[in-house]
Amino acid sequence: MLGLGLLVRLGRQVLAGPLADSGVLPAGFYRHLVLAALEGEDFPGALHYLHWVREPLLAQIIVLRLRLLSDGHRARLAAVQDLLDTELSAARREKCQALLEEETRALELLRGYEIQAQAHLKKSRPGRTGGEASPVRSG
Repeated sequence: MLGLGLLVRLGRQVLAGPLADSGVLPAGFYRHLVLAALEGEDFPGALHYLHWVREPLLAQIIVLRLRLLSDGHRARLAAVQDLLDTELSAARREKCQALLEEETRALELLRGYEIQAQAHLKKSRPGRTGGEASPVRSG
């Protein structure tokens, strides 16, 4: 029995990669992959597997997480811009400029991911926009 269990686990590990990208596995498997990717802040991975889950709540969670991260980057961007308005040495100004560019790129990436998540949200809930409140379902 132990050998059969190991064989099944090995089969799952070997086949999970190719099968995961095929969309034939149960939605619960993809939900797990989306949540694992989200936990690791792998937004491209989360958005990739979100395609097969089609759960509006997961898309909303991703949008919320992206917006929270964007707010943090906007705050850092504003702080660096304020710092650049002060008198700085050339070396510090160069470092601040590099940091400003990194924060700007991060905001652009996060905005792109948010647009993709909102597109998934619209696909999973036709006729509704992402800004509307969703009713609570029981059961």
